[in-house]
Amino acid sequence: MNTALKQAAGRLAATINPQCEFRRAVFILGHMRCGSTALSHVLCGHHAISGFGEAHLAYDHPASLGPLALAQMRRSAWKPRARYLFDKILHSRYDGAVDPRFHDARAVFLVRAPTETIRSIRHLFAAIGSDEYPTDAAVADYYEERLARLCASWPQFASGQRIGLSFAELTGAPELALARISSILDLSPPLANRYDQLERAVIPGVGDPLSSHKFNAIVRSDQASTAPGAARPLQLAAARRSDLEELYREACRLFAYDRELGVNGNPTP
Repeated sequence: MNTALKQAAGRLAATINPQCEFRRAVFILGHMRCGSTALSHVLCGHHAISGFGEAHLAYDHPASLGPLALAQMRRSAWKPRARYLFDKILHSRYDGAVDPRFHDARAVFLVRAPTETIRSIRHLFAAIGSDEYPTDAAVADYYEERLARLCASWPQFASGQRIGLSFAELTGAPELALARISSILDLSPPLANRYDQLERAVIPGVGDPLSSHKFNAIVRSDQASTAPGAARPLQLAAARRSDLEELYREACRLFAYDRELGVNGNPTP
């Protein structure tokens, strides 16, 4: 099916499927290696959420959720009675110029500290034989641009429809993180830290090709087989590393603001 025909089919689907309204969507907004794969599996395992992982779709049109529903149908992942359609977005080419209705959705922001993120991305792309991110500097450029986009996007969502988490929070206390997500999505029963284990390692769009099939729950980072074994020093200038750390802290400060107000869960102790 060519691109024009896919777009036409998707927009037709949006007109006849009542799920295809942004107020009935939930997105993970993050970056590569932030923990989004396991969280996606948990979310999509709930009866109220229809999805499979990363659909690689741009949300620049009022009918953009039509192609998402069709993508889920093609993957046999569509739940016609689900309250929410789900996608995760890890690249700004998909959410850098969105339709204003995009911000009617629920959003789970997810970020990870720069040093471990850069090491993990380099490890992944080396393991799959890709030269897309051949240097720490190339990954740093992606990370910086993506976190800047996430920080800019955060205030566009209503405080009751967004939640921000760090990778450390998600993997360190998954039950608490899932309880907070369940609250903003008004899920009953709430999310549980479990999902069906994948049968094979590589399923395009589903996530991490190295370890997705090895787990059936969100686990600590030191339990994941994709964690680089050695704490390799980054080949980045100290000032560059400092700038990335400050950007990460800025994202975490934004996320903490809602918790300090008691929005979407109990305030952080």
